[in-house]
Amino acid sequence: MIRIREISDPELRRRIVEALAEVRGCTTAGIPDWFELDDADFVDLLNLLREEQRELDDPRM
Repeated sequence: MIRIREISDPELRRRIVEALAEVRGCTTAGIPDWFELDDADFVDLLNLLREEQRELDDPRM
């Protein structure tokens, strides 16, 4: 279990909150700092962010 506020890197925290809001269909303001992610949800969000980064780094684009 990890709380959003426990993510020490501010950039990663922002990206996780944005991805979570997108998945849940709400705004980032709707995700409080105390929100808890279980390990599987956190890994899913990290994988989503990794895929987005790969798409940005793809030289064919």
